[in-house]
Amino acid sequence: METEKDAVEEVGRGGSLSLKETNLKLVLRKMYEKRKTTKLELAQSLNMSIPTVTTCIRKYMDANLVRLSDEAVYTGGRKAKVFEFNSLGRIAIGVKLLKESAEIVATDLYGSILEESTFDRPFEDDESYYESFGTWVNNFILALPYEQSLILGVCIALQGLVSMDGEEVYYTEILKSPGISRATFQRHILFKVFLMHDLEASAFFELMVRRDIRNAVYLILNKNFGGLLILERSVKNMLGVPCSTIEHLTIDPSGPECYCGKRGCVESFCSADTLRREIGTESFTEFFKKMHDGDEREMLIWKRYVGYLASAINNVRMILNLDILLGGYLVQFMNDDDVAYIREEVDRTYPFSRIGSVTIKVSRYSDDTIKLGAALYLIDRALEVL
Repeated sequence: METEKDAVEEVGRGGSLSLKETNLKLVLRKMYEKRKTTKLELAQSLNMSIPTVTTCIRKYMDANLVRLSDEAVYTGGRKAKVFEFNSLGRIAIGVKLLKESAEIVATDLYGSILEESTFDRPFEDDESYYESFGTWVNNFILALPYEQSLILGVCIALQGLVSMDGEEVYYTEILKSPGISRATFQRHILFKVFLMHDLEASAFFELMVRRDIRNAVYLILNKNFGGLLILERSVKNMLGVPCSTIEHLTIDPSGPECYCGKRGCVESFCSADTLRREIGTESFTEFFKKMHDGDEREMLIWKRYVGYLASAINNVRMILNLDILLGGYLVQFMNDDDVAYIREEVDRTYPFSRIGSVTIKVSRYSDDTIKLGAALYLIDRALEVL
């Protein structure tokens, strides 16, 4: 941490601009974390001088990110002013783009939902769709009761692998859209566009809202199954791919054909779509209720599904024996007994039982993680550059 002596020495070396930027970022992050605080508390926690903290606060008040609170605290003499982080100082826009539809959300800087909307038109790789999609995004944002200058941008999380620079989508077998890029969307949207893989957005959300996840295999039980690797609280890049694509591990070479072209992928056995085809016309709510009540047919279907899921988990554990985080659409229907049964099946079929029982954690969220994760990506990015 920089001290006052460090600051003097840094200025003497001509590095005052770098130090100023560092101090600004430290103050903003601390303000964001504490939400409300005094100058003295900031100075003590960051090991900065009061004048340095004052300069930083003044800058962020001018930028509408910090404001004077109505509260005050006694410090033994006169009341000390309390400053608070302005959660509405900027607005983040997150979009979940699926093959069937799209969803959009506007959040404040803490990820609280301000407004939502759905675009019911199925995805099509043609200019008419992109124009219509862009109009929907623009109209949603322009209808918000906030100045356009407060919009951080639009982060679109989609079913495709995005290049490291965020400019190209180079694998889109679900959307069937070769050649799609950030520019494809940008030419129809008034605000800066960012792209990310939908599973990465979901993982980003989980990491932002909970502190008990550090190293884990994240399995997303959505319409399409997804899986990725989290190491040291970040999504691990594998050969330039910003997720581990666990969904394409083969668990039965003679199994059904996957959208990737192979047969017997985890996706083909463990997606919510696969389970839906198994249960037929009844809803997931009806299926899980009957299964929990002991219905023989539903229990058989569930046991078969969990068997494949356990196989997928153990294949991963053969390489990395990490905690398992279950998330996505299906978790909202599961109870503690369902999770316990998954854990039991994983342990029962794992050949190295002396290593210990698998740790399975369950997301407290379901479908909203993708679009909220996209919005939180913009927020995290903004806290680094504002």
